[in-house]
Amino acid sequence: MLLASVQNSTATEITETHLLSIGICPPWKPHPSSTCTNSINSVGEGLIKRIGIRPENWHKLLNADATTAGLFETLDTLSRELGPTDRLIVHANLHAGSLDPSKPAGPGNDVFVLWSVEKPAVMAFAVAQGLWIQASEFAGRVHKIPAGEVVLILDACESGAVSPLFLNAHSDDDKARPEAVVTSAKADQLANVSADGTSALYSQILGNTLLSETGPFSRTLSVAASRVEASAIPICEKLAGDLKKFGLKPDACNQQPTQHDPDGILSRLQLKAP
Repeated sequence: MLLASVQNSTATEITETHLLSIGICPPWKPHPSSTCTNSINSVGEGLIKRIGIRPENWHKLLNADATTAGLFETLDTLSRELGPTDRLIVHANLHAGSLDPSKPAGPGNDVFVLWSVEKPAVMAFAVAQGLWIQASEFAGRVHKIPAGEVVLILDACESGAVSPLFLNAHSDDDKARPEAVVTSAKADQLANVSADGTSALYSQILGNTLLSETGPFSRTLSVAASRVEASAIPICEKLAGDLKKFGLKPDACNQQPTQHDPDGILSRLQLKAP
């Protein structure tokens, strides 16, 4: 029996699971667009196989299609099509950073970098012009999708900083709807690229872990987190000089994924046998 038949804490039966995969590696960043494509496909294919998501329920938004307009159109479509018997899983691999670099990243000080051919001169201008969006705006649009359950998996630098936006720190949050947030790094940490340079480290390892683990999804995420933390050590050793060059703390490269599951969604989700 597919895990989609498991009931959530609101006693509404979830009959369908939808996956929204967002991957954005702009051409002016040091890694090719294929890095984000590989990340999205690795996790997406693992979730499709192990959670039992129908292929037609996999919605992709990759690179040049992931402009502000493209993102909003996709979220609006999901808002029209999903209802209380649907579960929505969002996996996003993108660049993020503080709107005000003089302050730590946090719920009110984090920007999601969307697709643009040229690098904007100033982050604040990119937000003001609608080229990029603040994490709070993205969270608000996700909150307005009337799904019965929502799981966000965010693979981005300082991703742990925005967890509260999807749990309880946003005015549009529906306290009655079960939600869970998984991040690839803590609020003060970078999200590394894999050692082979082909994918985001977290997404690559999570995708591989999904193909081998069984039991609750929460346990799979914990196994993946441990592997990411160990794999980041040699990567960080090679990046020590770059961290110093850009004025980053030596431990900024340490990567410790997190999961926040106050409603027990991740623990209830059971992976299908390989």
